[in-house]
Amino acid sequence: MSTPTSTTTRPFTRLALLGLLPLCLSAAHAQAWPDKAIKLLAPSTAGGPPDVYARALADHLSKTLGQPVVVENVPAVGGMIAAQQIQRAAADGYTLLVNTAGMMTITPSANPKARYQGADFTQVCQGVEAALVLAANPQLGPKTWPQLSQWLKAEKTPPTYSSYSPGSPAHFLGYQLSEALKVDMTHIPYKSSPQQITDMIGNVTPLGFVQIATASPHIKAGKLVAFATTGTQRSPQLPDVPTVGEIGLPQLATTVWFGLSGPKGLPAPIVQRLTEAHQQFAASADAQARMVTAGLTLTPGICGDRFLKNMEAESVRWGRVIKASGFVAD
Repeated sequence: MSTPTSTTTRPFTRLALLGLLPLCLSAAHAQAWPDKAIKLLAPSTAGGPPDVYARALADHLSKTLGQPVVVENVPAVGGMIAAQQIQRAAADGYTLLVNTAGMMTITPSANPKARYQGADFTQVCQGVEAALVLAANPQLGPKTWPQLSQWLKAEKTPPTYSSYSPGSPAHFLGYQLSEALKVDMTHIPYKSSPQQITDMIGNVTPLGFVQIATASPHIKAGKLVAFATTGTQRSPQLPDVPTVGEIGLPQLATTVWFGLSGPKGLPAPIVQRLTEAHQQFAASADAQARMVTAGLTLTPGICGDRFLKNMEAESVRWGRVIKASGFVAD
């Protein structure tokens, strides 16, 4: 004899099924992804290093995923505006972000308006990295690090140094340099690397930390003098230039990096496809050729939790420097 189903349990069964429905629809959507164009936000002007990485990655993703990937440049406020756009975007895989070291590890501590941390996004993979270089116009005088160190200490008026953006690693490396030498220095911020380089070559702001990709052609042409690079190993673009560790300033060692992220809660199947596609990109001969030309080094294998943990460790480092400097972004 069969037992009749209790009428009191049926509403709960229906509610449970209704609760599962959005999950099933989400999974089905993720399996069908992508079925339209994808937007990739790049936090730099066209031609800037993050833009170069973004366009190479977009080309690869378009071929791999079978849909157009359109790069949109959003250079405002050191990438903060682009990051906040991603925070507001639907977690459906159709709006993605090229993130940067400054955007994810410095801006959250330096700008009260940021209101985000690295964990507030789906961190897919780190893509590339590059050291910075401390360089100057030859008319400044010093040609070697010992000469520059002596010159900085001897100046009566606080010497100036430039960066490609306020609140960037270049900005705070200058602060750490002044701290290490016990010399007051005045920071001159620019809005982009090209603007900074133009004024360094023009001897308007002769000394600064600048991106190697932007500076190396001018260093090789004799328009700038290089004193040290900030990687732990010598730069392939500037093999004759010592590292900050070699000149006795290991605390200045850092690289800037760019990577791929999306809104928080991006479905796991989409994250997996993006991760696989990014790893294929990092291993491709085309990507390697394009990144070498741009002075960028591919960093395969730094994905997911590993990427986020690295980001959080860097955030602690820069948070201490920002607090010590008293800097607050406008």
